[in-house]
Amino acid sequence: MKKKLIFSAAVIGALGLSNVAMAAQANPFASVPKDHWAYSAVEKLVQDGLVDGYGDSDFRGEKAITRYEMAELVAKAMSNVDKADDANKASLDRLSKEYSSELDNMGVRLKKVEDKMSSFKWYGDARFRYYENKDNKIKDTNDGHTSKASQFEERVRLGIYAEPGKNLSINGRIKYENQINVKNGWGGNNQNFNSWDNSYRDQGAFRLDKFSLDWDHANTKVSLGRVELNLGQGLLWWENQIDGIYATHKFGNNVTASAGWGDMAAEGWQDSNMGAFMANVDVTTSAATHVTLAHLKTNGTLKNHSTEYQNKWVDVGGTWTQIPVLTDVWTDQAYAFDQYALGFNSQISKKVNLIAEYVKNNAESADQNHGYWTRLTYGNQVWSQAKTWKVYAEYMSLGNAAIDSKYWGHRLNVAGGNGYNGDGDKGWGIGASYMLASNTNLELTYYKMQPYDSGKSGFSKYDDIAYAAVTVSF
Repeated sequence: MKKKLIFSAAVIGALGLSNVAMAAQANPFASVPKDHWAYSAVEKLVQDGLVDGYGDSDFRGEKAITRYEMAELVAKAMSNVDKADDANKASLDRLSKEYSSELDNMGVRLKKVEDKMSSFKWYGDARFRYYENKDNKIKDTNDGHTSKASQFEERVRLGIYAEPGKNLSINGRIKYENQINVKNGWGGNNQNFNSWDNSYRDQGAFRLDKFSLDWDHANTKVSLGRVELNLGQGLLWWENQIDGIYATHKFGNNVTASAGWGDMAAEGWQDSNMGAFMANVDVTTSAATHVTLAHLKTNGTLKNHSTEYQNKWVDVGGTWTQIPVLTDVWTDQAYAFDQYALGFNSQISKKVNLIAEYVKNNAESADQNHGYWTRLTYGNQVWSQAKTWKVYAEYMSLGNAAIDSKYWGHRLNVAGGNGYNGDGDKGWGIGASYMLASNTNLELTYYKMQPYDSGKSGFSKYDDIAYAAVTVSF
């Protein structure tokens, strides 16, 4: 009998101590109030496809859930942090602090399983695209073109990711892309040979797209190697690479600053190396909106390649004769960028998003050194969910020296002009994106563009620009 009393007392005492401990921290099984900020934050993560197994209709914040259930949703989103934009990363940071106790408890239970798993991962994507008047080469003037310029493009990218040590990761990717059935608009159909580098458009080669060693600790990340990065909302640089170093630091929950230096030729289009300094500041002003200030500065000149016929002495049957010979010519081209871009991204409602950005290139004093771009999107496309979609409309007005319209480091669907210090771009476009299946996307776009200053350029519009693309990720 005494043993039973002693055992009962011990149990009661343990429960009492447990209750005291529970009182010192939030009860993981207590309901989160419906007006708590976490509901809207997690709902945004669900809408953006960061919470595996959930769709927009599965979570709308209409039913109160426990702290533990909320932490489970946060944990799912944290596992997809690589897919998150800066606003969602800020939300995840705030949510992880709010539910740190519950997440720590889940981490303890999962640690043994995670320790047995390799950090090595494969990933990739493939795209097939048809493009008309891709680089704004064809205008409405009588310049000799006889048809529309068009081409088919094929691209495959294969990446690897691994964590070789604490706070260290490696992210690499190789890329293959080519062009087929190229029509230049001046009667040249199915052109395949590139005279300037003696290559064939339909026989592209694999190249190193990116390969970086990343050190990530606390609120600081440093990347070294061929680094992929974004600046602002995308008018300066977007999902392209530099060979160099780039560092990012988070100041609290709302401010992220980054800066670095590298060779822009890593993106694969420049004919020669081009060093540049890049920097970005991202400020989260609310759960739905973040504001960015971006900067890009180049070193001023670039080697430009062209071909022309030059008279050269040639031995013709024992007689030296001057005849025109097609010759490679390399010249220094003005390529001065000292750009600043101010923009914002705002999720106005569940299905409405607005992006806008203004850019100015201080390296040029001309009246066409600035411009802006804006995109309004409606829909709720989730990349991992079939039959989800979005549509968007864009307007832009970009002077001929505002952005890089030759090498296309920006995120626009059009070149933004017809070359540096060319004619610029002004006009509107529409697009529709539909998930044919999970991770399989169809996108259609159409643009009506004209030069920034028709009077100065001497023509009123470019030929229409359009593309259709199917992209599969894995």
